[in-house]
Amino acid sequence: MSKKTHIAFALFLSSYLFRSNPLLLPFIPMVFVSAMLPDLDLALRGIPFIEHRKTFHNIWFMMAVMIIFWNLSYDVLVTELFSIGIVSHFLMDSLTKQGVMWLYPLSNWKIKGPLRTGGIVDSLIGAASILAAGYLMASYYL
Repeated sequence: MSKKTHIAFALFLSSYLFRSNPLLLPFIPMVFVSAMLPDLDLALRGIPFIEHRKTFHNIWFMMAVMIIFWNLSYDVLVTELFSIGIVSHFLMDSLTKQGVMWLYPLSNWKIKGPLRTGGIVDSLIGAASILAAGYLMASYYL
């Protein structure tokens, strides 16, 4: 999925947090950051053994990030927020034709869907995520 769709879907997921507890609003950017974290492999592409949708698009990376943030913060909320963003990224990329190897490097098994990154459906999912997030946040006040 495109960067915009990853951020929009993370906003949608974050809106549930806000709706359940408005005091969590300052923590929502953590979900945005973690939703883009798996694409760090794009920035590090020139480094040996770093491959897009392999190196940072698997459950081992997610567990490593959770362990790191738990050890930095000792806060369950921070750890959960980072895992929400990463899982949302994996789920969105699993809908694309390229898919995601969730168990890489132990397995090349891949979950993939019919969507094209940057395609019209990608954009529609992003737009729908923003609208749904707006509705959820606004309905808190209604």
